[in-house]
Amino acid sequence: MAFSHTLSVNFKNKGVKMEIERKFLVKDISKINLKDYKNKQIIQDYLYNDKFTVVRKRKIIVDNISKYKYTIKTGKTSISVNEIEKDITEEEYNNLQTQEKNVQINKTRYIIPYKGNLKIELDVFHGVYEGIVFAEIEFESEEQAYNTILPDWFDEEISTTITNSDMAFNYEKSINILNNLIN
Repeated sequence: MAFSHTLSVNFKNKGVKMEIERKFLVKDISKINLKDYKNKQIIQDYLYNDKFTVVRKRKIIVDNISKYKYTIKTGKTSISVNEIEKDITEEEYNNLQTQEKNVQINKTRYIIPYKGNLKIELDVFHGVYEGIVFAEIEFESEEQAYNTILPDWFDEEISTTITNSDMAFNYEKSINILNNLIN
């Protein structure tokens, strides 16, 4: 299926950013006082997905103020992916149609300061993925990613096992993977 979605968004001066990120399943967050950390509500829908490219729209709510993003991710290898992200208007967001089989991803993201300038993004999922928790850390290099000592409350690494786009487009398969990881 070819990507046929159109959006008149100007990506001029928006460079491609290399995102280097490791993601982990977290089975127990009972010892983390989430009230101590900034958070945001994230609602994301996927517009397109193939083995090379993911396109999504995202609504981010912080202190009852909504912002909207349009993101293209391409060229994923291991823990690295090229990412182009653009702020869009609410009208543009609402005009972007998702694919029919898309499961909407709803989560609360907590930002937990870590070592140096690193931050843990702790995603607590809601809706069809209620109870699932992922922790992600974005790094400046793959060397840093693999040499940073991780918190002991991180469980199995899932950086190459499951993605949010997998969860949106392949619900049944994702549930099976997650159940196998949790049990």
